[in-house]
Amino acid sequence: MKSLKLTALLVAMLFVGNVAAQMSEECKVNLSLFTEYAKVKNYADAYEPWVKVYTECPTASKNIYSLGVRILEWKIKQATTQDEFKAAFDQLMKLYDDRIQYYGTDKKTPRPAILADKASKYNKYFPDDNATIYPWIKEAIHGLGNASAANELQLFVFTSANLYKADNSLAEQFIGDYTFADAILTANSQNADLKDAENYTSVKSAVDVLFAASGVADCAKMNEIFLPNVERNNADLKYLEGVMKLFKRLKCIEHEAYYKAAEYAHRISPSAEAATGLGNMSYVKGDLDKAIEYYQEAVNLSTEDLDIADNLFRIAQVYYKKEQYQNVRKYCKESLAKNPAQGQPHIMLGLVYAQAKVSDDPTLQKAVYWASVDQFAKAKSVEPTEDMVEQANKLIRTYSAYFPSKEEVFMHPDVEEGKSHFVGGWVSESTTVRSK
Repeated sequence: MKSLKLTALLVAMLFVGNVAAQMSEECKVNLSLFTEYAKVKNYADAYEPWVKVYTECPTASKNIYSLGVRILEWKIKQATTQDEFKAAFDQLMKLYDDRIQYYGTDKKTPRPAILADKASKYNKYFPDDNATIYPWIKEAIHGLGNASAANELQLFVFTSANLYKADNSLAEQFIGDYTFADAILTANSQNADLKDAENYTSVKSAVDVLFAASGVADCAKMNEIFLPNVERNNADLKYLEGVMKLFKRLKCIEHEAYYKAAEYAHRISPSAEAATGLGNMSYVKGDLDKAIEYYQEAVNLSTEDLDIADNLFRIAQVYYKKEQYQNVRKYCKESLAKNPAQGQPHIMLGLVYAQAKVSDDPTLQKAVYWASVDQFAKAKSVEPTEDMVEQANKLIRTYSAYFPSKEEVFMHPDVEEGKSHFVGGWVSESTTVRSK
């Protein structure tokens, strides 16, 4: 220990390069001393010279603050009474405030980054004091944006969630905080250039679970909260687009707030998302022709195949409601061309095929059921989810009962069990002959 102190003292006497010219020699010596001690985690010997520099020349070096945190956390650990703990902790919090005062405009570690660290440290010792932590971490996250660390984003959302849990009137605040953090987490988790992208992915999963479990995402509640705000912000395109995306994510698109957001957004700047929203509104209100018009506009404005596929299928659904089954076939096929990995268009094709008139021959007319069952089987093949498999199997059992009997197949000159058969008319599908 004596040799370390001697070394540090010698370094201190030679230290002249990195400090302000007006700094006293005593400050220079103490700055070098505490820096050398702190770097080797000798916080006991670092404390006194650090206090002197911090008190007498607080702008001498950023090390006063970066290493000061370590020194004061050591001091907190050494506390044997509540008074000692409080004194050290209060000093730690003041350290952050002073760093903001003297170095808050530093490009590498600006005010938001300092606040984020302050909030994290406060949370370490007082994790239940959400009211104190929240304004610091909120300012930090909004200031840092995509530069926010994954753990800081988690603290932000969890703190907001705890405040909402204690006071349900803060639902809108919590939703807004989650939405803001989620956008950053999503962007960073998908950024291949970030070495810690997996951390953002992990935190995103955690906050998504928290948000879902909070109960704040109830569609009726969401509509109640956002409808008046949509009206107030009807000229704010960014806000309106955010509402639409949030409602879409939470599967609340059949509510007035979503429709209104889409309507106002479309007036300002027509987009695929807004056109889709207006199509949904028109469909619910029974204006089917208008729904088709808006969905087609969304198709024309979309750049992503998945979005195009979704809206093409929406058009097919409208035509199904209008009982225009040939158009249903057309748009289901177009939707599948853009996204083959979806089951519902196959389900709908199977349902409309069963309605087709293809022959006056009773046995050949039943060929439509072969084509229908083929589509149901494709649905569960391309989208083998539990719900899709269950739905498809139920339909297969139902429509297989309409197959011709073995006797009908045997007696018919144009069909043979297991052989290929072309179903004509607008169905226009090749299938396989089967009997029940």
